[in-house]
Amino acid sequence: MNSEMLHWGVLIVLFVWLIIAGRLFCGKVCPVGYAQDLIFKIPFFIKVKTFKIDKYIRLLKYLNVFINFLLLPVLALLGYIASENEEAGPPKIILIALAASMVFAVIIRRPFCKYICSVGTLSSLFNKFSFYKYKTLNEKCIQCEVCVKKCKMDIIPYTMKNSFECIRCGYCKKVCPKGAIITGFNTQKIEQ
Repeated sequence: MNSEMLHWGVLIVLFVWLIIAGRLFCGKVCPVGYAQDLIFKIPFFIKVKTFKIDKYIRLLKYLNVFINFLLLPVLALLGYIASENEEAGPPKIILIALAASMVFAVIIRRPFCKYICSVGTLSSLFNKFSFYKYKTLNEKCIQCEVCVKKCKMDIIPYTMKNSFECIRCGYCKKVCPKGAIITGFNTQKIEQ
């Protein structure tokens, strides 16, 4: 099997996965996310849930996607930059960003996911229309905000269902005292 066929095969499998599950990989499988969760459990005198410019800094990951998946390939195609990197492995800037986010993970939940990760950002674009969905049963939800306090991405799960920011970890569903959050491939048919 040649490398081009393998490349296209991986892209097709990835696209099918995103259509089926959206950002589910981020919440259930990603080793970087898991490492950040462990680091956040380290006792530290400051733990920051959110801050004033958080929502603006979260936009950086979209710039990262633009650069990595649109701008660089186009520049490589046009010959402005070398398409084959002489060094093996990820670029140094990615390693620096990953290391910095691991340090910040002591005080902020999942900073790499929130501000940097371009794979998670691409996956998030499928959250709204993937087959795997989150649904809040409004008749059961008492808006006690237990899910808000426990959310790893610091969103409001009962109002931001299938949000781009949701990593689909299922933690909101797990901690909901009323069982008001349901997940699955056909939330319309889940009996209550």
